[in-house]
Amino acid sequence: MITKTKRSTTSLKIPETLYEDFKVTCVRSKMNLQDVVERALFLYLTDEEFRKTIYNQVNTYYTGSENPGSIK
Repeated sequence: MITKTKRSTTSLKIPETLYEDFKVTCVRSKMNLQDVVERALFLYLTDEEFRKTIYNQVNTYYTGSENPGSIK
């Protein structure tokens, strides 16, 4: 397990509407962005099906993309 002293700091640019909806969901589920990102990265690295799902997810309409088929 990674200790807190061995973590990297990064910044992300997330569409406001997506992040606002995420924050509401986080309050209900008691998870935060760090928890979700750590788990998603773990699954991306260890689960081929999850990686394929993420790779193939190109619809960004929910995030406010003008072109629903583009990745921002």
